[in-house]
Amino acid sequence: MSAGRCANCKDFTECPVCGSTITGFSHVGVRGIPISRSSIWHQAVPCGHRVRIQTEKTKQGGVAGIAVYNGGPLWKDGYQWFNIFWGTSWNGQSLVARIDKAARDIETDRSYSGQLSQYNVGVGSVAGYSVMAEDPGNSVSESDIAGAISNWIVRGSIPDLQGSGAYNIFLPPATIATLGGDQSCSTFCDYHDSANGNAGPFFTCEPFPCSSGCNQCTQEQFDTLTQGLSEEMTELKTDMNPGTGWVIGNEEICDYCDQRFVCNRISTGEYVNAWYSNQTGSCWKP
Repeated sequence: MSAGRCANCKDFTECPVCGSTITGFSHVGVRGIPISRSSIWHQAVPCGHRVRIQTEKTKQGGVAGIAVYNGGPLWKDGYQWFNIFWGTSWNGQSLVARIDKAARDIETDRSYSGQLSQYNVGVGSVAGYSVMAEDPGNSVSESDIAGAISNWIVRGSIPDLQGSGAYNIFLPPATIATLGGDQSCSTFCDYHDSANGNAGPFFTCEPFPCSSGCNQCTQEQFDTLTQGLSEEMTELKTDMNPGTGWVIGNEEICDYCDQRFVCNRISTGEYVNAWYSNQTGSCWKP
């Protein structure tokens, strides 16, 4: 959430929405609605308006090596995920254990996550999960999540990953996520971000499944969650501080493949979103 500049926003001096002076941008890796509009969102600082960045589109197939690295932090061997189920409505839900297992399956699948080694990304593990006793409000922002993570670490409710991992935040049904003036289930499905630039803590935000727009394969809540989780885990690993890692124009490596979405599953059966391979010039297939 820290303000910065990238190659796509370096020339902006005023917010095109409100006309105020821009001191920087907050960059967030977002799976949009429809998901063919997934990209790195630019939120102007300090006004908070989303600025729609236009970049030249790259050809959709047969071009190897179009992802470029911008020098930011990448996921290393030994890094950990920790799953956080926020709110009392998660108590006793069978989805909790299923999602925790899915995160482990996604991270350890040799074909899916293992091949990300081409992006100098390692393989981590899932350290466990916690169901938080307090309920979030009707909506939560990036800063709300960052503050909650800090409080949970201080209280000892979750491990302090200290930048060597990330938290998957799962919201309950009655809570929407917000990004500036945008809301989950309206303009986006889920996202990943950093609370403090390259230093982290890094996190994904997974709102409870929308009634439509975020599941491209089935209408099952679990399948919706694994599709979103697979994309955000993959893009966080390869672009931990959005825009500073591996990108294709203003897109991350799953965003590029979302434009021609294909329903794929990993070996353990979970539906996942494909990612672009720099080696083959094509999107991942099982």
